[in-house]
Amino acid sequence: MKFKFFDEINSTNTYLRRQLRIEEFEVIVAKNQTDGKGKRDSTWISSEGAALFSFAIEDRYELDEKITIFTGYIVYKVLKNYIENKDKLTFKWPNDIYYENKKICGILCEKVRDYIIIGIGININNTDFGIFREKAIALVEITGKNHSVQNIIEEIVETFQNELYSLNREWEDILQIINENSYLKDKKIIIQQNGKFSGKEYKFLRVDRRGKISLIAKGDSDEIKFSSLEFKVL
Repeated sequence: MKFKFFDEINSTNTYLRRQLRIEEFEVIVAKNQTDGKGKRDSTWISSEGAALFSFAIEDRYELDEKITIFTGYIVYKVLKNYIENKDKLTFKWPNDIYYENKKICGILCEKVRDYIIIGIGININNTDFGIFREKAIALVEITGKNHSVQNIIEEIVETFQNELYSLNREWEDILQIINENSYLKDKKIIIQQNGKFSGKEYKFLRVDRRGKISLIAKGDSDEIKFSSLEFKVL
């Protein structure tokens, strides 16, 4: 595991994407990102005190459908060790970690040539969320104390690296943990279809073994599944 540090960079994912040669598990860390991105080009507030980092793995494990969820599971597993009220920490499909109703971590995985770039942003000691103040939370706010950003990054990457090779064997157990600790459990959801949100309410059932979200509409008997979906929690 090697580290490359930047005081400021547009995006750690973008930096890795632009490299002609990518070294597996070389970790790119930034204090600030000027162009941090989330899934579907959403904005990620990237300020000093957060854990902002990316690394790449070779795409040789048939990971396309699993990698984002696996990464979320690893971050969830590590952060849980720092939090007293562990049941308030949850996984929101497909790529976020929440504490109560606020986001503490976002994940963005991208395929580049023969690699998958894993980008992770975790609110650790940063508390300036701008317009997202009501939707975000940091570890320092949960625990009441500052934490070593570097130690948390190292712990996540090391845990990821150690558990990656048993991913397929442990996948069912990982899914069970993800589903038992889903942010969407018992919540009402509306989904976007053809560019619009309908008024029809859905219930979260599970993340299936292919990484798809399974929902059922109010009054329906058949579940529906999506590999990608825009939705809102009511």
